[in-house]
Amino acid sequence: MTASAMPPVSALLLVHNEAEVIEEVVRDIHREVLAKLPGSELVIAEDGSTDGTKEILARIVPGLPGARLVQGTERKGYTRAYKDALRACRNDLIFFSDSSGKHDAADFWRLAALIGEVDMVIGCKADRRDPFYRVAMSRVFNLLVSRYFGHRFRDINSGFRLMRREAIAPVLEEEWRMKHLINFEFTLRALGHGARIAEVPVRHSRRKHGPSRGLPLKKIPEAISMALRAFPALKREIGGAKRP
Repeated sequence: MTASAMPPVSALLLVHNEAEVIEEVVRDIHREVLAKLPGSELVIAEDGSTDGTKEILARIVPGLPGARLVQGTERKGYTRAYKDALRACRNDLIFFSDSSGKHDAADFWRLAALIGEVDMVIGCKADRRDPFYRVAMSRVFNLLVSRYFGHRFRDINSGFRLMRREAIAPVLEEEWRMKHLINFEFTLRALGHGARIAEVPVRHSRRKHGPSRGLPLKKIPEAISMALRAFPALKREIGGAKRP
């Protein structure tokens, strides 16, 4: 869709300890998305940061029309915070981006170009700027997922996507299995409910400030092993999902 045909969206950031980059990330999304789509909102779900992120958000959010800060009194953890934040979005289209600053907010429009044809558009990281071991393991994992579940994915766990609220609503009511690789499970469950899913290449850059917030190297094999062990159960649950 073009900007003139695009309905308002709910842009969503899930934030934990991103003081080095969060102001730039928030302002970029506001400029590239909200400023061009009247009626849109930016939902910033802050989950128990301890590095000054809360204070930065409290300072900048009041000055950004359409932006609102969602906070709790305790740390929820990624899965619960993600589900609650998705439920808090008010518009029919939800644009989710991770808050690391490694994505270009302008690539929202690459996702928007396809959302008229499908229910979810995943931003597939092109020329991925991650360490070699992460790139290699991601490729192998996506290949295994594609073959086992019968749907080709290049970046199923991507944290940059645009989706229709109605397509993900039933997924939010289900119990999720994964502690890591959350978007992998989220995507498969949406697929099981009949969501039409496409991928489009988006730009990716190295983290500009601070250490990586991604899964540490020593935990990646465990996370992938857990995901592989969950394949049969996920396939059963997805196969039994009620489709519209």
